[in-house]
Amino acid sequence: MGIAAVLLLRGLIAYAETDSGDTPNYALRGFGTLGGVYHNDDGVIYRRDISQDGGAKANRISLAQDSMFGAQLTLYPSEQFELSAQAVSRLTTENNFEPVLTWGYLKFKPTEDSALRFGRLGVETYLQGDSAEIGYANLLIRQPVIFYPRTFDGMDAEITQPLGSGTIRLKGMAGWTQGELIGFGEPYDTGGSQLLGFGLEYALDGWTGRFSMGRLRLYDEVNELKPGSATRAALDSLPNAESVIAATTMKNRQVDYHSLALAYDSGPIQAVASYSILSSPGWSDRHLFYANMGYHLGKVTPYISYSSQRSSRDFVSSGIPDGIGYDALNRTVASAQAGTMINQTGMAIGARYDFIDNMALKLQVDHIRYRDPESLIDNALSAEAAESRTWHSLTVFSLALDFVF
Repeated sequence: MGIAAVLLLRGLIAYAETDSGDTPNYALRGFGTLGGVYHNDDGVIYRRDISQDGGAKANRISLAQDSMFGAQLTLYPSEQFELSAQAVSRLTTENNFEPVLTWGYLKFKPTEDSALRFGRLGVETYLQGDSAEIGYANLLIRQPVIFYPRTFDGMDAEITQPLGSGTIRLKGMAGWTQGELIGFGEPYDTGGSQLLGFGLEYALDGWTGRFSMGRLRLYDEVNELKPGSATRAALDSLPNAESVIAATTMKNRQVDYHSLALAYDSGPIQAVASYSILSSPGWSDRHLFYANMGYHLGKVTPYISYSSQRSSRDFVSSGIPDGIGYDALNRTVASAQAGTMINQTGMAIGARYDFIDNMALKLQVDHIRYRDPESLIDNALSAEAAESRTWHSLTVFSLALDFVF
């Protein structure tokens, strides 16, 4: 995919450079972040999100988690058509920075207020969902809650109309997701998973409200649970095998998503709040909330953020009582189920300094409390029984330079 991204961008650039007209018919843009992360909790590995392998270890500065570079090229063959590609180099599940094609689509505008796009697209089911990697477009160094997957191959359609003193926008999307995530151990490929989504948005005088809903049907199974694996064989031997597998399997799993969001951006205030629910058979519902606000003071924007990700901790018993020689197996079964849960809160304070055009320096401190974390690994958790885990905490210091050109 990295080679495909580079070749597509090169091809588009070559096409654009052949134009001999006086009016530019293309736009080439770039963006990037140089970021450093530091914490001092031994045994903890901090990641930006679950699409990254490895992470920031204690008592050392890591430049890998937040640093990235991207390029966008857009061609305008006519007023109705647009061809766009975006490649991003960031830390991946393979622990490298191989470029990945995140956009690659043809856009057609039948009218001024409607558009159809076909190809590789960003999943825009939440506010700023298609700009998670563009640090300069975000107030914080990293978004408080990031949804997965973020890229799909398919189509979307939108229409915008005036309504009262504001505008209303309807958007639908359908296709097959792309991208890898860190699973129980080895990377999990979301490729081929079916995605359907719908969004309704209303904007008025600096306010934007959005309702989104979607459905994802996962295509593949995590490697550890595929038929023939040692883990699957052990689970199949349990008295409650069917219930345990139903609580942990990814194959053909249906995940439903509903979200409400409200944003305000006018004058010195920039703020957003979002509440989402993810539900799936055999899983406890995930309740995701975040809110952040910044206040412009000239070139400096102090900000504060809070996030909460919660799910009930309902475990399915293996059916084998403890104390008869199978305690280790029972712990493994419980830990696998805990891997599908998330219980984590975060508070962040920071400041953004737009010291020159198209460049911003950000300083941020995050305090994270977690019981079932998603974006970090704590060796101390593995020493506790999953059902009775205690809450842990971590403080992360981050510095990032964001730029666009």
